[in-house]
Amino acid sequence: MRLLQDEEYRTWSQEDGRKPPLRLLFLSRMEIRKKRHPKRTWQHCKESLRRHVLFLSLIKYFLLYNFNHLSIESRWSIPVIHAIIYIMSINRKQRRLQEKSSGMKTTKKIRDNAELALEKKQIGMALKNKGREAEAITPLKEALRLDSSLADVHFALAMIARTKPERHVDMEKINASIKDKKFLLSSYSAIMILLRQKRQYKEAVICQEEICRLKPDDIWARVDLALLLNIAGQVERAAIELSLALNKEPQNIMLKGLYSSSLHNPSFNHFHPEVKQAFLECFKNLYDVHLRNFWAPWLTLMMKDPEFAEIKNARMLDDTAFIEWADSLDEESGAFLNNPYLTKGLCLLVVADYLMERFFTRLRRYLCLNYETLVSNGRIKIFEKFIDALAQQCFFNEYVYMQQKDEEQSLQSLGQRKEKTAIALCACYTPLYKNFPAQDHVLMSLAEEDSDFAALVKTQYLDPAEEARIKAEIPVFGAFANEISRAVQSQYEENPYPRWTTICTTALPSDDLVFDPETKDLPFRILVAGCGTGRHAIGTATRYKNARITAIDLSRTSIAYGLRKARECGMDTRINFVHADILSMKDWPEPFDIIECAGVLHHMEDPFKGWEALNSILKPNGLFKIGLYSEISRQPIIKARDFVAAGHYPSTTEGIRACRQAIFALPTTDPIYNFVARSLDFHTASAARDLIFHVQEHRMTLPQIQEMMDRLGLVPLRMLVSNPDTLYMYDKMFPDDSSRKSFKNWEIFEKKFPLTFAGMYQFWCQKTVYSA
Repeated sequence: MRLLQDEEYRTWSQEDGRKPPLRLLFLSRMEIRKKRHPKRTWQHCKESLRRHVLFLSLIKYFLLYNFNHLSIESRWSIPVIHAIIYIMSINRKQRRLQEKSSGMKTTKKIRDNAELALEKKQIGMALKNKGREAEAITPLKEALRLDSSLADVHFALAMIARTKPERHVDMEKINASIKDKKFLLSSYSAIMILLRQKRQYKEAVICQEEICRLKPDDIWARVDLALLLNIAGQVERAAIELSLALNKEPQNIMLKGLYSSSLHNPSFNHFHPEVKQAFLECFKNLYDVHLRNFWAPWLTLMMKDPEFAEIKNARMLDDTAFIEWADSLDEESGAFLNNPYLTKGLCLLVVADYLMERFFTRLRRYLCLNYETLVSNGRIKIFEKFIDALAQQCFFNEYVYMQQKDEEQSLQSLGQRKEKTAIALCACYTPLYKNFPAQDHVLMSLAEEDSDFAALVKTQYLDPAEEARIKAEIPVFGAFANEISRAVQSQYEENPYPRWTTICTTALPSDDLVFDPETKDLPFRILVAGCGTGRHAIGTATRYKNARITAIDLSRTSIAYGLRKARECGMDTRINFVHADILSMKDWPEPFDIIECAGVLHHMEDPFKGWEALNSILKPNGLFKIGLYSEISRQPIIKARDFVAAGHYPSTTEGIRACRQAIFALPTTDPIYNFVARSLDFHTASAARDLIFHVQEHRMTLPQIQEMMDRLGLVPLRMLVSNPDTLYMYDKMFPDDSSRKSFKNWEIFEKKFPLTFAGMYQFWCQKTVYSA
């Protein structure tokens, strides 16, 4: 402390043009030497040895120069002195070799560097403490150049970097300079906040790893690490870290919600039992997790699991070999069909994979054609749980799987049987509510005997009956005069979209808000324009817990589905579902604080008129959250729509099935196959119709959207992108656009990466006070 004060005084006196007191400089020098050399050893005598050699050499040359004037006795001293110098030189060489082999460096130059580094550090620290951070950078960097092990200098520069966007924080150098990390947890936490602000995500991962080592029992530190790993592109490791955290606290609903929302399609290279355990935990409650995108990691992990080696092999067989394989299954080899990981996944996830679809349809056909034989030899028990789960999967994908004529013939006789397995197998082809009259006692009595079958009855029989009753309760607002609106309404009455099963009803930390998160619990009035089957509206109600939400849609069938799901998860009192057209909303009596309209305006006859109608009921300074199709990113979809038109495929279930098989037959290098067939929306009837059979679709460019916003008096606030790799690349390309709101920047980015907005543009914008 005395030394730091002396250095501060030296800096002060030099600034005033006066020389510092000699006493202070002397004390500083002495304290430095005392700190650097607390004990003198043989290593510290090297310098004096060098001086002795130099002194003797001078004596030798003096004697040689005066050789003729020396006495005979004095002349004998010359070889003696020469011998002493030679011996001392040999000792110096040996010691240098020893130092080189042991890595010791104690030369005067190194010692001077260390002393100078300490002086530079103290000058820099003094300037930093006085608030002169810009001036402190140079001496601190010079101190690190002389001695890179100064941890406090690394931390000081990191803290200065918080106001310098161009400065990079090097966590590897910081870690290398720290010996006792336990005393620096607070410093790591401070740097962690800084790295997030500067979006140095890879460096943030290194920092968070150190925090996890210091706090091994802190689950949320591990969750933070996983979230950073996701952003940094290390998705498999992120999934493992999240799974370990969830398995420690499986009842933590917040942790489950974060788990389901943060899993970004990891391609597992190995089987991870901890991930499998976490998945099973997520399957227990429909409203703790959002499982829409779980199918890909679920399937990838299954293909690495030794328990499912039979599926991995069987899905690649030809038809004849597949039948032989199915005939060979017994209770032991077919045990995988009853594995909860498979059956629960089929009940909750839409499996968007062609090879798995082929496996399921061929096994379904085998069971249908050979049902009588399987019952007679008792092998039907191997497949009972799988049949219940497959029936759930087929209902959720709206029977989009291809059916052959021999299956239809077998179903006629199969439909006459009243045992549970036969009914479930029929439900793999047509829903129960079409096969059984209302309040069928046989069906209800069978449901009481088996929980899996009871779940199937609820999904395919009881829930549709409830939705039919709900339809009559939905209030109506305005007229439906527009011809295109009526055509779109007809499509969604036949195929409500999207058909979903799970959603997280726990409010999670969100990065897509454009206002202070602390204000999101205010009693906002929010309109969800085009709510579909209610998932969007329920998600909004979860995010804004005190908001009054109005959700409108053209389709009564879609609203009925959404209202039933809202009642199941306890959100029905928070949401007012209304049957209405956006064009009629200009007459709505009360204005809204926030209007969310994603994936709707581009299905209207004139998207601008729809947006204008919504803008008329938005308060000044109110917020829009908008989603619109991209002209650039939807080029593969345009080709698929042209493919549908050229093939004259009708938008019926049979037409959609036939079109899907034609697309599956395309080469895997074809853009339609590569983009459309691999899309989740291609694997249910309603989603496939919405994707490539829609009766009305507009696509836009960012300049066109900007032009519409200018006409409406709206200003962009933020583009919403969920892909962490995209965000990382954008931040590197446009470091000055921290809010990611520049449409010009995003236009440049999209031209470089054309599939960035393959789903749609989603962004926040705000209504200015002076706009109409």
